[in-house]
Amino acid sequence: MEKELAIRVFMNSAMEDVLNFKTACSLKLFDQNLEIHVENRGARPIVVHSYVDLEGEQGITRIDTLFPPGKQRIGPGEILAFYGQLDDRLWEASRMLIFYDSEGNQYTHPIGH
Repeated sequence: MEKELAIRVFMNSAMEDVLNFKTACSLKLFDQNLEIHVENRGARPIVVHSYVDLEGEQGITRIDTLFPPGKQRIGPGEILAFYGQLDDRLWEASRMLIFYDSEGNQYTHPIGH
């Protein structure tokens, strides 16, 4: 069975300027160097939490500061982008990124350096 969620990760993306432009009401989102695209390839909506676990040399580290916060619904065929800040050393020590849906399912993505 094909994975219902496809995950793409962009470390050190230049999203800070884009997000600061979009907020335009003086809200600033500094140091947003992590961008994650989550695509629903399934036939039903999936609700994912806006946190991920990184697994690697450090064990498991939860990143729970992703934007947008809270539970996010992704309809069939839709792509949702998450943004966050991540220390480069933690990223380099990580080998797997894990997303979770509201039903307790895990969706993993290998981290290649």
